[in-house]
Order: sequence, then C-alpha cells, then structure tokens
Amino acid sequence: MDWLWSPVGIGVLWLVLHCADYLLTIATASLRARGDLAERVRFGGSIELNPLFVQAVEKRQWVSRRFLLTLALGAVLLPMAVAYFQWVAEEQPEGLADNLSEFMCGALVVTRFAVISVHLQNLVLFRRMLHVPEASSVSLRYDRGTLMVMTRARKFEVAAFCAIAVLVSGQPFFLGGLAATLALIAALYRWERRQVPASKEPRPST
Repeated sequence: MDWLWSPVGIGVLWLVLHCADYLLTIATASLRARGDLAERVRFGGSIELNPLFVQAVEKRQWVSRRFLLTLALGAVLLPMAVAYFQWVAEEQPEGLADNLSEFMCGALVVTRFAVISVHLQNLVLFRRMLHVPEASSVSLRYDRGTLMVMTRARKFEVAAFCAIAVLVSGQPFFLGGLAATLALIAALYRWERRQVPASKEPRPST
C-alpha cells in the first residue's frame, strides 16, 4: 500500500477524488432540479456548502474555472509535498517526515470519503423521491443553520472513527484523517458564520 502515499499515488488519488467530489455534487444538484424536487428539498440555500464552488454548482457547470484551478493546484502541490517529505525522510531516517506522506494520504482519503458518501446518499434519496410512488409525499426542509449542524455531526462521526483507529492501530493514515476531518469541521463553522445571518430575536429574560 506504500504506493498510495508516493508522489504519483497521491497525485492520482487527488485527481480521482476531487473529480468524484465535484462531479457528484453537480449530478446531485442536477437531479434536485428535476420535477418538483426543488420545492420538496430545501437547504436554506445551495446544496453546496463550500463558498468557493457555490456559484458553479448553482449553475450546474460540469466544468468550471475554479474546479479546474483547484484540480491543477492539487495535482502539482500534493505530489511535490510528498516528494519533499520522502527526501527529508531519506536524509533523516526515523524522523517525523518518515510518516508525513502517509499522514497526508489519510487526510485526503478520509475527508473526500466523508464528503463523497453524502453525495451518494443524496443521489439515492433524490432518485427515490422522483421515481417511487410511496416517496412522492416526502419532503426535506432545513434552514441553513440546521443543515450546517447536521453536516458537522456527520463529520464528527468520521473523526470519532479515526480517533478510535489511531488508538487501536497508531497508523499515521488515520491520524491524518482525524486531523483533516477536524479541520473540515472548523471550516464548516466558518462557512456557517458567513452563510447564516445572526439571529436578531431578543433572548428571554431570566
């Protein structure tokens, strides 16, 4: 499995996972636009939570400038970082750098899996709501804040799994997944502050 966190392996992983994440997001948004799903499924805004890609997803652009830019940057920078870590590890055996490539691979794979799995769930759910008569009355309506809370809760589940895996195995792969998932949760907090207006309702006096 060492090839996964080689420069070539990490580059291939990035290309596959980033493309899968983005294209599944567009597929989910396109499916939601069919029939009356746009009225039955509401998220208090775009189905995309990352502000960087909201506009492209809302326009359902299968290829966008920001997608191509991030794809290219990741395909160049991640292999360069792994190659550097491996060079440092060769110069300083048994040092911290010896595990950084595996750490980075875990960060990439775990966070992309956490996001892609949600896209797949939404695709299955939306298809059922469109095509199965028993699901014709199903509707989902979330305000933006509630959606963010639910998304963070899912990511905390992934982080908890990685934490247990670290304790059991001690593998840098799961430690990278844990660190990156916690960073993703922190990003969700920042996105929530940008996308959810602060409540102006007065608090009840005590």
